[in-house]
Amino acid sequence: MRPVWLLAILLTGAGIWLFIHPDSAATWWTYVSGSAPAPKTDRLYKWRNGQGEWQVTDTLPPPGTGYETLDYRADLNVLPVPPRPDDGH
Repeated sequence: MRPVWLLAILLTGAGIWLFIHPDSAATWWTYVSGSAPAPKTDRLYKWRNGQGEWQVTDTLPPPGTGYETLDYRADLNVLPVPPRPDDGH
């Protein structure tokens, strides 16, 4: 009978914790359900101005300008990995 009481106390404590901290409940539910929210992406536009200089903006370039669309995830590092030094061995 003792394990049943222990389980009841643990479940009650977990319920109280989740009631007091609803943000923890949302995080916990994403782990349990396996449905994590889609990561946020930022859209940028890469294009050349009239002087031939590269421009990267978050707004569309002027009409008639060719551009490339770049989508970046806010939770990932977008910097390239630096080359490894050659140690001569």
